[in-house]
Amino acid sequence: MNIVRGQTVRLAGGLSALLLWVSCATQEAPKAPEVLRTFSSEEFYSASNMPQCKSMLDTYCNILYSPDVLGNLEVKNLQSSIKVLQGETHNQFSHVFYRYSQAKVQNQKSLPSDFYRILSRSDYFTKLKTFLERAPRTLMSVEQRLASEQMDFELGYLWTMSFNEAILARMDGKYPGFHKLPENLIPFELQLERRRQRRRLVSDISQALWRNDKNWKKVEQGFTHLQNSYLHMIARLDIPENTRTTWLERISEIKLVLPGAYQAISNEECSSTTVNAFYYTYLNILTICAGDFNSEDILQTLAHEMGHALGIDRSQYLFAIRSAFGQKLSSLRHDICQPKSFSCDGWNSFKTTFNESLTSLDGYTTELPEFQRCLKRRETAKIPGPEEIARFARTLTGDRISELASSNRFLRITKRDLPTPNGRSQKNPNFLNPCSYYLWSQGEEPIDEEITTMIFFTAEYRCSDKADTQRIKDSIEVAKNMTNQVLQRTLRIEGEFSSRSLLESEGFSSTPVERFADVIGSYALAQLLMDVPNQTERQNRFLASSSWQCLEPSLDSHFPEESSVEKEYIFDSHTEGDQRRKELFTAPIREAISCKKDFEFKECSLPFKKGPETKLGAS
Repeated sequence: MNIVRGQTVRLAGGLSALLLWVSCATQEAPKAPEVLRTFSSEEFYSASNMPQCKSMLDTYCNILYSPDVLGNLEVKNLQSSIKVLQGETHNQFSHVFYRYSQAKVQNQKSLPSDFYRILSRSDYFTKLKTFLERAPRTLMSVEQRLASEQMDFELGYLWTMSFNEAILARMDGKYPGFHKLPENLIPFELQLERRRQRRRLVSDISQALWRNDKNWKKVEQGFTHLQNSYLHMIARLDIPENTRTTWLERISEIKLVLPGAYQAISNEECSSTTVNAFYYTYLNILTICAGDFNSEDILQTLAHEMGHALGIDRSQYLFAIRSAFGQKLSSLRHDICQPKSFSCDGWNSFKTTFNESLTSLDGYTTELPEFQRCLKRRETAKIPGPEEIARFARTLTGDRISELASSNRFLRITKRDLPTPNGRSQKNPNFLNPCSYYLWSQGEEPIDEEITTMIFFTAEYRCSDKADTQRIKDSIEVAKNMTNQVLQRTLRIEGEFSSRSLLESEGFSSTPVERFADVIGSYALAQLLMDVPNQTERQNRFLASSSWQCLEPSLDSHFPEESSVEKEYIFDSHTEGDQRRKELFTAPIREAISCKKDFEFKECSLPFKKGPETKLGAS
């Protein structure tokens, strides 16, 4: 269930039905504390009885989704317990929706003042609190069920309309008369600003709801503990010293951010009920969505997302932006997006040394190449050569130029004033500034991103002395040619490990990034678990953090092996289903939780140093 539906449904006699529903709900279903079934591996395995790995997880998952549990379980530990809440409350709300709604009620006065004032005007929080106290549907009459659904839709309508009203008022304050513009006549530049305002509001709401939340505090603690575990684990790996140094730096630099709070990546779904997590390669930050930290233990998820900071895509990105070409492009970007500092002498110098500086993108070497090849989602029979690279680059460049031209991006950026439907014109706030056309550009983009093409075009256009028609055509051609050359270089860097569907679909590449994060994340999690002295607690913590792997009753859960075969034909970077479960039982995890391998799987592993202090991970 999701309260943000953006639509409204009215029923005849809605108020009387609602009052009847509330009074009957109170009489029939007095609120009672949730009583969860408890779980501990010691119920099944003794210290002398080493369990089978996959069988142990299967047992846990079967209990988690058994008819008397249905996704809600309390996993016992010595000092505390972990609540896994992937099912429903006693009155049949999903737990993630219920926690999100509770956070709204509890933190209402911390919301942005304009947004809070609009919601309060419609008595939103009182209605929401009443709605959360409804009876279970199994105890409702038809009339009560209809009243409940009406309230659900009404709350979604009020939240969405209040959100839109706050944005409209903010836009009207910045651009007087904005509210008078028909939707289809709002200039592209103002549409961008409205989207920025939406992100700011999402960010402010997210911070109000979650920054002091007890479950988010657990995420922060888990992140700190795992960061230390990563550092210790990397120190024990038997890998080249330069790779070790690089990995230690990257783990130390990665940042955890509240879902939705970082405006550059604010996401309304992630800050509400979505069960997911994200790592942003170019920003080197990660976030755990509210639906995730409100429904399960997040240690395994955190370990996976942190592993992406060490992955091949991050390595390739850093190599490119730190190259001589990357540095020159960054300097050009700064100048072109700060028009007063731009000079045609600088652009001509950039063009003169363009081909030479591109050579700094040669010589990239993949870290641990055999390990990366082992982790490919599917085997590749061929490696892209110069002809294939040139062909792919032409296709990607052509598609990009086509999309930019279709949206009038080249034309718009060259016009100081833009015509409006009423016959007047308005000043173009993005005149000759390509960065302004991107929602939240911070200069973190990779060198082959679309904005690079627009930077080339804008610089050439500014310095051309041709007539308007020829000027724009020549500038597009210059941008197209330079983009093609940049893409050829980046495709060479990516090579057989590229994640581009164009290369994957023709069998030239397969990305290892998700499987890499699974494996390296499992090593860090194993390191953390080894610091827990009690074997049963290590098993329980592992199982609780593996709840996301448990499937609700479905075709996939009833036929896991056949389902895994089917998923082999999906072009996705993840190994899914039963195969992914197996892969997460790496040698360090098996050692940490004292289980024995009971499946066949192509295991990709890294060696650990020998010695009494480095036993973890020995195969």
